[in-house]
Amino acid sequence: MPIRHRKNKKRSTDGLNEWESVFSTGYDLLWELQMSGVDVDEYGQPSADETEAAWRRLGEAYMELPRHPDLPPPWALEQFGAPWIKGRRRRQSLC
Repeated sequence: MPIRHRKNKKRSTDGLNEWESVFSTGYDLLWELQMSGVDVDEYGQPSADETEAAWRRLGEAYMELPRHPDLPPPWALEQFGAPWIKGRRRRQSLC
């Protein structure tokens, strides 16, 4: 009988679609976070602590998504720096 592997919850990308606009602009443009239960202010911004925690958890997967070369660096990358994995940087230049 084959071995059934468990998903690593730390490496899960669940919720990346909801956080994608916040990571790129700083705002929840389509109110997807609010619909998923994350508290945002009247301008569509979640709290800085919650955004940084989501960036640390999902930032690596977000940076692997294809981006147009003419776009500026993501807002979250400028605000919180490169996402960390297991206490070290995975890549030096992310853009």
